[in-house]
Amino acid sequence: MSLTLFLLWIAATAIASPAPAANPVPQVTSQTGFTEYISCSDDQIGILKKSAKDAVTLALAGLDYINDELINGDYPQFAHSQVDFSKQAAIDFFGPEAQNYPHQQRIFDSMYKAGDAYPGWGFSDWWHNRYVALSCLDPKGICKSGKYGAYFDTANRDYGYPLVEFCPEFFTVLVSHDEAVKKIDEDQNLQQNVANLRSQASTFMHELLHINWGTAQECPGKKACRDNWQIIGDKPIKTYKSGRAKLLAQRDVLLAAQNNDNLVYYAMTKFMEKRYNQYPKYPSAWDPEKSREENENREKEEPGASAASVSDLEGDDVYNEAEHGSVVESPKYPSSNYPNWYKPLVERSFEDETPTVDQPLGNTLSYDGPNINDVICETTDGSPEIDDCINAFGTLKMNPQGGTIQGKKDTGWWAGYIHSCALSISYKEDWTEDCKATSNDVDDHASAIFEACQNPGNNKVGGRVRFIKDNCPAEIQIIKTDGSPPMGGN
Repeated sequence: MSLTLFLLWIAATAIASPAPAANPVPQVTSQTGFTEYISCSDDQIGILKKSAKDAVTLALAGLDYINDELINGDYPQFAHSQVDFSKQAAIDFFGPEAQNYPHQQRIFDSMYKAGDAYPGWGFSDWWHNRYVALSCLDPKGICKSGKYGAYFDTANRDYGYPLVEFCPEFFTVLVSHDEAVKKIDEDQNLQQNVANLRSQASTFMHELLHINWGTAQECPGKKACRDNWQIIGDKPIKTYKSGRAKLLAQRDVLLAAQNNDNLVYYAMTKFMEKRYNQYPKYPSAWDPEKSREENENREKEEPGASAASVSDLEGDDVYNEAEHGSVVESPKYPSSNYPNWYKPLVERSFEDETPTVDQPLGNTLSYDGPNINDVICETTDGSPEIDDCINAFGTLKMNPQGGTIQGKKDTGWWAGYIHSCALSISYKEDWTEDCKATSNDVDDHASAIFEACQNPGNNKVGGRVRFIKDNCPAEIQIIKTDGSPPMGGN
């Protein structure tokens, strides 16, 4: 094993307890270390360590694994996994594919990094400087309201590393992941409702997605993920929990991709779907024309609802435009934007029971990219911005089976580009009709570069890797744009 691989290797995590129809989860290559537990008791430290492992389990459940025979290779959770955006869970929480394709790389990247955390010191932590501090001190007194389980102060950089604060209610009100799963295992009625899986693990994952600085950042971009606000019943309401997250996905796919609970409840839904071989369709999406009280009352009456589903740990924030930004007021996407099988879910009235739909088997998942260890990283201050590269991937994902240009030796072509970032093909020989490369092939290679080389600390990414498609001699590169796009010598 090389020195680099040794520094990157660390222990595995797995689903905590056996249950019917559970899918095995592969080992986790972990790169985020939790360095200190400030003013936490030994019991609290034990709970936080367990919550970190369980949060990884949830995040990995959000990834659909492919090429099972290669699962034991290096970086299995990246090279052999995807988010299937054609399935119900992805549409529920990220909106229709026709709208969300520019943001799919962002969503995958967030799930990938959320499954990349380890509670302790290690070579990888030191090498990557990916530290997060966990605290039970609450110096600002925010926990005193009794309405918070935990919080991350995005503006506090005094400690030197991102600092997540955990309130007493995290330890006394929220149950552990294992406790939540055990209760659901024993009651099939609860298996219909994803709110029953809310736990210390889901809250832990939510807070890590808030981290907006340092190399431990999970949700990519300058602002990371946040809790977006939307108008519901003529009032601004924060997008917490499943019903509001589903509504946000029906109104604004970009903000859904950047909203903490859309990612968290997507992962929770996938965990339950895989474990129980049925889709937990409740809670239903909220109705923006109804009041908060009307939506909450309906949620309490839905199948599988329990006291744990309607916990009051939502904070006590009052909307402030200067602090929270714009509020979503847009109407829901028309049903014509959705596949036919999904339309009953968006066409039903508030009084109607949430229908059960027959979702298709999904897209055929495949990966034809390189081993991530073969990527050559070239990230500098002059590299393109991560935010721009995320959007550049949208061009490839919009038409994955689209062809590529048969370029000439020593020329290049930008398969996707936005602002500062280009996903480029650098031709090493003339391409002929024998090369059958598609946009998806370029996507696989560029994705490997993106995951291996990004530096969230300065929002930059750059690198290259040999294109391993037969009869297509080239390198795939992520480079900073400079002038008009080249056309492959044509």
